[in-house]
Amino acid sequence: MTSLTHTYPLKLPQDATLRLELDMLQDIVMHAAQKLLAELWSDHWIDTLDSARTKKAYKVINERRVNLTTSQGTAVYLPSRIRRCIAEQVGRILRSQAIRKQCYYDVLRIVQLTGVEGKLDNLVRTVALTLANFEGIFYRWALIRQTLRMFRRYYYQLGLDLSLLLRFPYSAVVKPRLHSFSLPYSPDEGQALQYDWQPHQADPSIIAIRLKLPCRPQPTKRSHWGWQEFTLSIPAKLQARVISPSSKLCPPNLRYITLKGGLTLPFLECAWSFDPNPQHQTQPQTHYPPLRANRVLATDLGVIKLTTSVICEAGSQLSPPIFWSPSTTVLQKIDALYHHISRLQRKLDRYPVNWYGQGKRREELERLYRKLNRYREEILHLASNQLLETALTWGCKTIVLEDLRNYQPPKHLRKISRKLSNWLRGAFYEILKYKAQRYGIKLVRVNPRWTSSFCPRCGAKGAKISDPRAHQVLKRGRFFYCGACSYLADRDYIAAVNIYRVYQEKRKKRFSLKQAKPVPYMATGIPLNRPSGDSIHRLVQTLGG
Repeated sequence: MTSLTHTYPLKLPQDATLRLELDMLQDIVMHAAQKLLAELWSDHWIDTLDSARTKKAYKVINERRVNLTTSQGTAVYLPSRIRRCIAEQVGRILRSQAIRKQCYYDVLRIVQLTGVEGKLDNLVRTVALTLANFEGIFYRWALIRQTLRMFRRYYYQLGLDLSLLLRFPYSAVVKPRLHSFSLPYSPDEGQALQYDWQPHQADPSIIAIRLKLPCRPQPTKRSHWGWQEFTLSIPAKLQARVISPSSKLCPPNLRYITLKGGLTLPFLECAWSFDPNPQHQTQPQTHYPPLRANRVLATDLGVIKLTTSVICEAGSQLSPPIFWSPSTTVLQKIDALYHHISRLQRKLDRYPVNWYGQGKRREELERLYRKLNRYREEILHLASNQLLETALTWGCKTIVLEDLRNYQPPKHLRKISRKLSNWLRGAFYEILKYKAQRYGIKLVRVNPRWTSSFCPRCGAKGAKISDPRAHQVLKRGRFFYCGACSYLADRDYIAAVNIYRVYQEKRKKRFSLKQAKPVPYMATGIPLNRPSGDSIHRLVQTLGG
């Protein structure tokens, strides 16, 4: 199995001299990167870097292109490895524009026929379905929405005929911008950064770092650069990961991260690669049974119940449904934050731009959004830890989730849409993926269409009802009733079992839930070490999330 790479941010010491030199490095790197990006910003370089994805970006871009001059016209001296790091960063930015450029041309071809008038949501849906059904091209709806907003701005505000955009390349219409500072040290070979951590030394919780930094804002010769030495404390959970024989330290990234109080501080993202095969893990896993190749944890992602899971194996259901939702306190805090944000937004919209309280209100708005993001991350990590602990307890080799990348929240249901936006996106899949990789668990996404509308026992189409005692059909009922076999169950539970049925039959070219095999319930008993608060807390400490 291919090795994986994880990162962990380490806050640098708040020494006055070190912070001053880091700020000078930030200014130099940002100016040099912006200059190089403006020089290479063209469709040719975007395509060149995209076609050479197997190579490092700095090997495609010559480091001699990185240059900077002072206000007096004198050349700024940059060490060769710093030049390589800047070239690598700019190359990554250009390489990331390849998918955006392709989406730009594909969407532009569609809007030549459909136009950009009307509601944006309907236009996004039309473009996405047209590209998927007629050309087999799939893009994230957020990317299509961003592209359409740009076209609508040209059409409504500038009065530009969209057919004229066909005469100009993508790089002439879209301008590059560097939003934040980041310096990857992956091209470096120890001439710009040196760090070492030996577990066998006297204090294994300390890592020694030597960093080459400028001594003045505009260095013009080699002597204007010097080494800064300092040490960083390694958290215990990070030591447990890096101490594994299969782990290896990798070159880190230097970044500036904004903390929850609004303060921006420099961080060094410590990176390490490891083998995700569980047999190489040094930590004992005796409290978990061995993973079974055919055992699957099928999970439905909902709104009221965030996760509904069932364990299945060989076409049979082995466990009762397992539900999980965050505490009502967390959801109430999120709703209160939304109300506070909406009040501030109305106030900003009511007063003119030059209002004396505009800056203060915007700072408060940014603080509330940062707090909201922290609550979202908390829900994401809690839900992912719960699913992973359940999979490990039952010995599941695979976790099957529904694919919600193209899911749109219900219209005119603001409260439900907020809950959906809090976690039902690709972020949950990515967080669960990097945690499951450490234990060798595989993640699979399947199409959730009609999974809550068909009976998993007989395969017939059922109805959604509001209450199990009164079989009243309701479009958004929380229960499922099958008229063919009189089976009655929670709708999320039905969806979780049907997700397993889709997973079993997904390799067929044409698949329908009507043709899938039914799933009988063959209970094997709840494991003795079923997920509990202590076990999940232990998993959180192990995974660090």
